[in-house]
Formats: sequence, structure tokens, C-alpha cells
Amino acid sequence: MERVRPSLLLAALAALTLTVVACDDTRKASEQAAADELGRLTPVLKEDLAQVRRGLPEGAAKLGPMLDKDTLGDNAALRKAIVRARAGVKDLEVAKSTFFSYADGEGRILRSEADPDVLADKSILASFPGLKRALGATGSVAEVYADMKDLHMAKTGPDLIWAVAAPVKDDKGQPHGMFVTGWSLRALAYHLETSAKMAVTETAEKAGKKHPPLVYVYIVKGKTAYGPPGMPEVNAKAVEDADLLGKTAGGAYRGTAEITGRTFGIAGVRVPEMGDDAALAVIASEF
Repeated sequence: MERVRPSLLLAALAALTLTVVACDDTRKASEQAAADELGRLTPVLKEDLAQVRRGLPEGAAKLGPMLDKDTLGDNAALRKAIVRARAGVKDLEVAKSTFFSYADGEGRILRSEADPDVLADKSILASFPGLKRALGATGSVAEVYADMKDLHMAKTGPDLIWAVAAPVKDDKGQPHGMFVTGWSLRALAYHLETSAKMAVTETAEKAGKKHPPLVYVYIVKGKTAYGPPGMPEVNAKAVEDADLLGKTAGGAYRGTAEITGRTFGIAGVRVPEMGDDAALAVIASEF
């Protein structure tokens, strides 16, 4: 049997070593990229939530005096009032909400800011009964997570809606309706992922890199990971299988996962502002 020359064996071992080192470097870089974006996006998400919570009561207070009988009876005028109320509050003007609507004392949507208005004449309380608290005698801000297909960002796949309502009061201080806003978790993930892709592209360009890392963002609520529409389902499953809620009980988590033969860094952190069962997740893969 022909013997392998030592020089050839050493060359093969050296090539294998370089390959292993390169793979390890890529794995570490992917993990770091995911952790870096998680660190950047977490305060962005928290500020997105805070903008709505700070601004909606003020917006409702501005909307109330605009709603005379003529305005309530005129769809165009009511829409204009909603637009003005939102524009009059800086937090709402820049909020990432996907809908702003006015509902009457029975919870029926009379008009939304969006046109066409997919919520008009529908009961917001049928899907979000917890918002009824905003119509109570004391009239307090209410928040709920529930499902309403009219507000899904995608036509297929699961979605979940975060809805917030603030009482709209009459001149005697009694609630006669609600100013309602919120977003789908897929829409929120899309907003954050768009920001992440812009950030990693800018960083790569500054570093002279030819390709930025692949990056995907997910909002975890309960056992489900919600990503932007059209994203590979295998990615969402990888995030769900990572058990981020369990791994982030003591703080942020970072690690790696193999998805369709490619190494991804995965990072997650709990978002108590969205409830005890919520987390933000980022997966990234360097080239």
C-alpha cells in the first residue's frame, strides 16, 4: 500500500485546522452580531411602548373637545379630528402604531385614521373585551393582547395584537368613547428588523466588509415567535425551540443555533414592559 507522504498529511491537517478556526470565528462573529443588535434594539422597543403609553391619554384629552355632534356624524370630519389629535402629541406623532381609532361608548369603531378603514362599524370590544375598562366610571387606560384578524399584518400565519385604549371624556369628565391604538406583533417585528438591517449594513460599510450579516428579529409572546411577514418559518421555529423565556429568567441570553445548515447567533432578553411572557429575539449569521 502506498504511504502518504508526511508533507501531504501535514498540508491536509493544516487546511482542516484553518477550516475549523474559520468556522469557529464565523460562529463567534454571528453570536456577537446578534448580541450587538439585541442591545441596540431593546431600548428602541421599550421607547416604542413608552411613546404610546405616554401619548395616548394626552391624545384622548385633545380629541374629546373636537367631537361635537356634527363631527361624530361626519366620517371625514371625524377622521380629521383623529389625525389632528395624534399630530398634536409628539409621542403619538412618531408612534409606530398601525392603527388609531375612535370607538363610541358601546365599543363600536366609528372611524379610524387609516383609509380605507377596515375597522369601521366593528366592535373593538368583541375582540378586546379588556378595553372596556376605559369606558368605566373612572375611565382608566386599558391594555390587552388578543387576536383580531382585521389587524393582522399578514394574511397567513399567526399574529397577535397589542391594543391600548384611553377614555375620551365629555365636558363633565365622563367617558363617552375611547381613543384606541396599537400594533400587530408582526408589524412591530418588521419595524425593528428594518432598523436592524439598516444598522448592520452601515456597520459593515464602515468596516469595509463586502456583506453585512443576515439578521432577523422576533417578538416572543408566550410560546410563539412573531416575525415579519414572509420570513422563513424555520427561523421562527428555531427561536421558539431556543426556550428564550426560560433562558432569560436571569438576564439576557446569547448562543448559537444551526438553521438549514447555516450557523446563526441567537440572542434574547425578556421585555417585562410587554408582560412576564414576552421577549425580544435576534438571530444573525455572518458570511
